[in-house]
Amino acid sequence: MKQQTQIILTICFAFYLIVFLLTDISLTGFWTDVIFSVLLSFLAFRIVFKSKTKKLWLTIILKTTNVFCLLIIFGILGSFMNFFFIDTFKLRSFYYQSVDGRLFNAYFKPVGAYSGGYGNFWITETPKYFPLIEWGVYWNRTIHHDFNDDMFDGSPIDNYEVVRGYIKSEVINEQE
Repeated sequence: MKQQTQIILTICFAFYLIVFLLTDISLTGFWTDVIFSVLLSFLAFRIVFKSKTKKLWLTIILKTTNVFCLLIIFGILGSFMNFFFIDTFKLRSFYYQSVDGRLFNAYFKPVGAYSGGYGNFWITETPKYFPLIEWGVYWNRTIHHDFNDDMFDGSPIDNYEVVRGYIKSEVINEQE
């Protein structure tokens, strides 16, 4: 593998981790960051450790950086593996809600009675011309609506309309 490929991959991997960990920007979708991070870490690890550069100091820096990034990824994943991790699989997503010409994604994760509400609810905005990334614009850890239920008092509920209402009231009206 070329030396340039190793350097570019290491820089991209470190930059991705910095943006992912220190900002509200992430890849679109809840599991996309996890899957992409694991695949990128294995790819970078394989490429950097399989080949050598012409300079020993550069090889040491590239390998150290990739090992450090790999430890961060799997350290974060390991910290999420607790008893309440099962709740993550109950995540409900409302992808691409178009409101006033803007694209939003909404996520609901039920957490049960211990939080004081039905669960965590957050809304992210996606750029119209680059829908691969999103950034958080609203978060509430004690939402008082259960998005997993499609019925309320025997009447059907359109949860997509409820999400659009939250987007209009909590995001768009708050920015004006």
